[in-house]
Order: sequence, then C-alpha cells, then structure tokens
Amino acid sequence: MKQLSFAALSMLLISCNRPVPRLEKSPTPVHLTAVEMFTPKSGERYSASLLPDRQVTLAFKVNGFVESIYQIRGADGRVRSIDIGDAVQQGTVLARVRVKDYQLQVDQATGQLNQARESQQTAKAQLAQAEASAAKAVLDFERASALFADKALTKSDYDSAKAQLDSTRAQVDAARTQVQAYAAAFQTTQAGLGTANLGLQDTSLVAPFSAAVVQRTMEIGSLAAAGSAAFTLADLSSVKASFGVPDVVVVNLKTGGRLNIFAEALPNQQFQGTITNIAAVADSSTRLFQVQVTIPNPQKILKPGMIASLELGTPAGAEALPVVPLSAIVRPKQGESGFAVIVVEGRQARRKLVTLGATYGDRVAVAGVKPGDRVISTGAALVAEGETVEVIL
Repeated sequence: MKQLSFAALSMLLISCNRPVPRLEKSPTPVHLTAVEMFTPKSGERYSASLLPDRQVTLAFKVNGFVESIYQIRGADGRVRSIDIGDAVQQGTVLARVRVKDYQLQVDQATGQLNQARESQQTAKAQLAQAEASAAKAVLDFERASALFADKALTKSDYDSAKAQLDSTRAQVDAARTQVQAYAAAFQTTQAGLGTANLGLQDTSLVAPFSAAVVQRTMEIGSLAAAGSAAFTLADLSSVKASFGVPDVVVVNLKTGGRLNIFAEALPNQQFQGTITNIAAVADSSTRLFQVQVTIPNPQKILKPGMIASLELGTPAGAEALPVVPLSAIVRPKQGESGFAVIVVEGRQARRKLVTLGATYGDRVAVAGVKPGDRVISTGAALVAEGETVEVIL
C-alpha cells in the first residue's frame, strides 16, 4: 500500500513539472479605413428636432375632487372633456375642483372677520367712554385740589377725587390695550379671509396662454393633489429648431438672421425662421455651438418632434479637412478625456487622441491624424492598445 502511494506521488510530481502550454489570444478581426481629405461644400445640411416655443405643466395649488373639466364637441358630434391635441384659448378654465369645500372656508373667515370688526368697534366705543370719564375726573380733581388748598374740602373728599382720576386713567389704558388687541385680531382674520379667497380662486385651473393640450392626467371625480401635474400645454404659434454647428460656421451667424428650414414630413414646403439664440461657448464633448431658430407657425403645420433640416453655407475657400467614419471614434484610455481613434501600423493597434470637428453625413472631421493613416472603422471599441489585429477586407 505504501509502494502504491509513493508511485502515485511520483507520477503527480512529474506531471506538475511539465510545462503548461500558453493559450495565445487570436488577433481581433477589424475593418480599416484610410483617413481621407474632404472639402466642405457650400450649403452643408444640418438636422434639428422641432420644439414648441413655450411649454408649461399646470397643477392645482389646492387639494380636492375634480368637479369639472372643460367640455368641447368632438369630431363625432358628442360633447367630451378636452384631451391631447385639443386647442384652448388663453383664460380658459381647464378644470375645477369641488368649490364647496373652499366656499365654506371663505364663509367661515368672513364670519370671523365680521365678529372681529364688531369687537373692534365695541372696544373703540369703550375707549371713548373711558376717555370721557377720565376727562371729567381730571376736571373734578383740579377743582378738588383748589378747594383742598383753600381748606374748603376735606382730606377724604380730596383723596376720593384723586382715586377717581387714577381709576379712570387705568380704564383708559386698559381700553386702549383692548382696542390694539382687537385691531390685531381684525388684521389676522382679514388675512385669513384673503387666504380663503385665494384658495377659492385656486380651485380653477386656467390656461395661461393659447395652446394645444399635450397631456392630461385627471378625470372628473378623481382626487387632485396639490402640486401634481394636471395638464401640459404647448404654444404652437411658433416652434424652435436647435442644432449644433462648428466654429467655422458659427462665426458667420448672427442673432436676428434669417434661415430657410425644411421639414422631412413636409418635403414640398419651405419655412423661414429667425436666429434667436447662439451659444456663447461650444459643447465640451462635441465642440459644436448650439444655435436656436424660431419659426412662425400660425397654421400649426409644424409639430414638435418633427425632424427639420437646413442648409448653411461654408465660407468661400474652405480648406480640405481629414475625415474618418463616425464609427471610428472611441474614448481614450482611462484617465484621459476627449476622443481617440485606433490607428493600425502593420498589425499593431495604436490609440491616438483626436479633436472632433463638424460632421458630414457619416463622417466627422478630426485633427490629430494624417491623410492615409489606417484607422479601425469596425470593432475599434474591442481593441486594446498595442493589440495585434487581423484586417478583414
């Protein structure tokens, strides 16, 4: 038994000393594209998504059960609540929560205010009476003082007149304090009535401008919570198109300039817009300047979400630029910012930092590579620095 164990141990040690074959990673298959030179043509096309000129989400300021929603006659002739796509005019009461709850608060606050007003008037009358008594006590005391000085009045009568004067003065002070207290109470109840009236007004949700209904999230009978979205309205009398342009183009644009806009959904129509905003700085990732164009839309033909396009001329004498496919752009190695491409030298992959320029279709202008450099256009994200690749035609 011991001999068998020794033999087995010997075989195990021999197998452990054998060299373990290394598994070599097979080259990553990639497609290469040579860096080309491209001269921008006049009238490069840019794409933009249309947005409403103004959009707002409305919510009730108070809680309550939805009592009514603005009614219109639908295409089928039946009366229904306004819904997505319907147009409303400025000042339209879109919905209302139950008014009775807040009318009761107004009535209660009105009653408290009337009571405070009556109490204040009573306190003022008491003050006037106390002041009259105090004025009489002053005269009586002055007369008593003169008689007492002439030995024509006893000491007890003089003390009585003095006590009466002090008493009436104390009554005046107390009455004035009471008037001030009722005045403060009146102001408090007056403020409470104002708050109650404001709550009553807030039971109605009013359209702040003429618009189209984008969203409705309530039904008659549902409980509306204060602050919860009820309607979303969009002003479609004009729409906005926002797009990015490179620095060689943005220098030729000015606020107030006019541009022709085309909508892909309306290929046979041309619209004209006004440049209303130009970004002061370029986007840090794309290096493009955002430009906003406002387009009049009185017939509501243009809809938010449509894809628009426009042509902007490139300055005369534009120079040729090195371009690569958009699919060739990758992030640089960890710890670096910006963008990079994978250049293949022989069969070795090398990562090069590049600066992005304008896009031209599925290509993008880059700085940091030379014409003729071979860059990975397919599979770049799978290749590591220094890795051997296999070129697939």
